[in-house]
Amino acid sequence: MITIIVPACNEEKYLERCLRSLKGQDYNGEYEIIVVDNGSSDSTAQIASNLGAKVVLCPQRGVVYAREAGFRASCGEIIVQADADTTYPSDWLSRIVEHFSSHPEAIAVAGDVRYVDSPLWAKPLQFFRRLVNILSFHLLEKPASCLACSFAFCRRALMSAGGYNTRLPFVGDEHDLLVRLSKIGRIIYDHHLVALTSSRRFRGRFWQYLFGDTFYRTLVEQILFKLTAKSLTGSRAYPREEYRRQPYHRPRWAWSIGVISILIGVLGWGYFSPAADVFGETYARVASPQKVIALTFDDGPNEPYTSQILDILDSYGVRTTFFVVGENVEYYPDVARRIVAEGHILGNHSYSHRAFTEFDVPDYLELDRAQSVIYQICGVRPHLFRPPFGRKTPWELEYVKRKGLVVVTWSDSANDPNTPSSTTIQRRILQHAHPGAIILLHDGNGLKHGSDRSQTVAALPEIIETLQSQGYTFVTVPELLQTQAYLE
Repeated sequence: MITIIVPACNEEKYLERCLRSLKGQDYNGEYEIIVVDNGSSDSTAQIASNLGAKVVLCPQRGVVYAREAGFRASCGEIIVQADADTTYPSDWLSRIVEHFSSHPEAIAVAGDVRYVDSPLWAKPLQFFRRLVNILSFHLLEKPASCLACSFAFCRRALMSAGGYNTRLPFVGDEHDLLVRLSKIGRIIYDHHLVALTSSRRFRGRFWQYLFGDTFYRTLVEQILFKLTAKSLTGSRAYPREEYRRQPYHRPRWAWSIGVISILIGVLGWGYFSPAADVFGETYARVASPQKVIALTFDDGPNEPYTSQILDILDSYGVRTTFFVVGENVEYYPDVARRIVAEGHILGNHSYSHRAFTEFDVPDYLELDRAQSVIYQICGVRPHLFRPPFGRKTPWELEYVKRKGLVVVTWSDSANDPNTPSSTTIQRRILQHAHPGAIILLHDGNGLKHGSDRSQTVAALPEIIETLQSQGYTFVTVPELLQTQAYLE
């Protein structure tokens, strides 16, 4: 038996959509929906009753009191927390139950959310939370935080942890509960378990989040709370006498702030640095005893420059790797086919050259659509993927790996889209060339068709001749990595 508890206070605007999504679950087992009316003055209770939910009254304002009242009235062995302003995918319950079934040691499952029309300033906060959770789960086997609207746990675990903390009636209770539950047993984090929730908590509150008391309670204190696993509110008040007391102590603030600074630095390096493999395996170079080197070109096809580059490569007998943009392949299909016909390798560089490592749920269609376009026009499915701008997140790399692709960045770049002269391009490339290097050049510039790459074209012969004179042999990236060029 599963119990879904939905606290609600004047939620007539959102509640119906929430309950319809919960009643439309594809889970075949038995479950009940409890809506806790937390002192509403509108038709919240009537809507819940009309839709078949069990209505529990809790006049004492505070979401933790509402959850406690719902828990008292529940029958389920698995308690699932939900929010009235959130809608849930039809497989939400099924995925939760599957996690409990496949991981008998698990006592809780934490999901994620996507915010509807979230303001731009709030997206970095959402991105940071998701990033930290993925890293924490992979490295420490538990999430660093949870969202109250997508969190499930066993009844016995809640009792063992001491129940809900009524010292935190308005904010932070989910993080407090997460820390205490993590001491009882394993907590699964599934960032694919995504619900759709309102962004009203962010709207019109920029300055409050930045400078006000809400900011410090919900961001600074909670980040410190996550990292130290210690409560910031001292001893807890317990809703039941039989709950065990587990006193907490204040954290060491200076140490916590230092840890946060280091963490932000590591995450930023992993995201922005092309060669960083913080979030997953990424190939920027290969340790090689032989003087082999790989030339790569990004953002094409782009005429007439891609054809000019192909002519130069053919004259020197050099084979390279082109990381192409799907939309450009559609625009220059004959050039894309020529790349393959002349023995060069095509890699996936997204469909529209938009970094799909967004601060919200990433757009995986960028990768899939590019794969489809390249196959339809050129008849091959790339095995190599280069993220636009070299930016990476854990969930992106996980998705790429699940699709069977290999992430390739670079170790040597002239930043030629922003370099005014061929001489500067040559100098920058030759200065950093080394055995096993992957060199980045550009035959295009995003989706700007006809974008001037004449300086790259002019620099290419000198780069090839100089490196060959130094004893280097040019290889394609699959040859350098000793892997297949295309998927079956």
